[in-house]
Amino acid sequence: MHITKYRQFAGPKDGYRGEVDRIMALEYDHFLNVALRVFGVPLAGILISVYTNSMMSTYWSILYVLSYIAIWVYAKKLSAQVSVIQCRVTHLLVLLNTTAYIWFPAWTFSQLDRNLFLVGAGLIGAQLVQLVHRADTSSFLIFGNIIIVFIGMLAFFGLVLPQISSPLALFGIVASWLALLGVLAQSMLGARKRIMAKNAADNQAFQAQKLASIGQLAGGVAHDFNNIITAISGNLELYEVLADDNEKDQAVAAAHEASLRAAKVVKQILVYARQSPLRFTMINANAPLYSLKILTDHLIPSKVSFTIHPLTEAPMINVDASQIETALLNLVLNAVDATPSGGNISLSVHIVETKMSKHVAGGRSLDSGSYVAYKVVDSGSGIPQDVLKFVIDPFFTTKGVGKGTGLGLSMVFGLADSMGGGLEIQTSQSGTTMTMFIPV
Repeated sequence: MHITKYRQFAGPKDGYRGEVDRIMALEYDHFLNVALRVFGVPLAGILISVYTNSMMSTYWSILYVLSYIAIWVYAKKLSAQVSVIQCRVTHLLVLLNTTAYIWFPAWTFSQLDRNLFLVGAGLIGAQLVQLVHRADTSSFLIFGNIIIVFIGMLAFFGLVLPQISSPLALFGIVASWLALLGVLAQSMLGARKRIMAKNAADNQAFQAQKLASIGQLAGGVAHDFNNIITAISGNLELYEVLADDNEKDQAVAAAHEASLRAAKVVKQILVYARQSPLRFTMINANAPLYSLKILTDHLIPSKVSFTIHPLTEAPMINVDASQIETALLNLVLNAVDATPSGGNISLSVHIVETKMSKHVAGGRSLDSGSYVAYKVVDSGSGIPQDVLKFVIDPFFTTKGVGKGTGLGLSMVFGLADSMGGGLEIQTSQSGTTMTMFIPV
């Protein structure tokens, strides 16, 4: 299965869709994790039932699996725009799943039977490690899980209190478990802080690259804007001297058409330059190509032949449209830089079916499944082998000082990877092919 991986900030600007996607990725994106929770927990419940001759553990495993499935069912029914209430309901379902899990290990941990004690210790340890590993960024989820663990501890103390006769032993147990709770809280909050700091740094680097792209684009746009302004002013001046009403209407229509063309260019530049979190929406896979065409008309030198090849029947994909367009713009800019003396550049989109893992840049591998592949091909001289291994590293560039940030391919790689896809680079002396894979 493909779940969009959420890396940027979630909040009111994106309708909390990103936070729900992040939870879905954590809960369901890894086959082993899903298998252990759907099959491993029931198996453990059955084995414990056989050992204890009691159905309690079986009921526990059924309750846990049902609460786990409930998260999936509810989240899948949500639309592209998620409200704060819907996000909180998703959080509460996650907390319910934690509660459904932790009560039984707490009970077994309190039993005099040493075997049950060890089983409970292992199950509780697994849950605590999982809570830290999740690296939740929602303070609501973090404090909710801490409260659930604390309540579980209180229940445990209630069960074992009759077995403790020494005040010193009671003090030691209370102190050690409170220390465990404190370390758990510190670890979860520390993980949240690190993730949010990384998100902020990624967002700043992404924005820097977008601004660098706009700077490179400015020269071509300024030249074309001068032509547009000339067309508008020329037609308006012509309007003043024309006597025929039809000719006047044609002059006004020509000026209006030129102004609309300018407005489209400005609109696209503002889309690329804006600072915003990921906004996942369902779009036609061809849409980024059509939006990019408006900018590339002002970007590609006349000595370079540029062609766009959309799909005849394009699927819908769940992406941030503006950031996909920005990534494709960066790939096209790289292709332009690779053909300084002229040549051919093509931008195309394909449907790719992978039946086994496919290796992509950064040592990553794509899972088997369906992908939309955005492919940019140039007829340049290729990328030298000694440079190829560094091209997706942040701030690596072969351009002169002030001519590039070295964030272009790094941004494309990071974006594709965060959406569950990847970036493939194929190069030779006759040109380079950059392919960005996005799961369908």
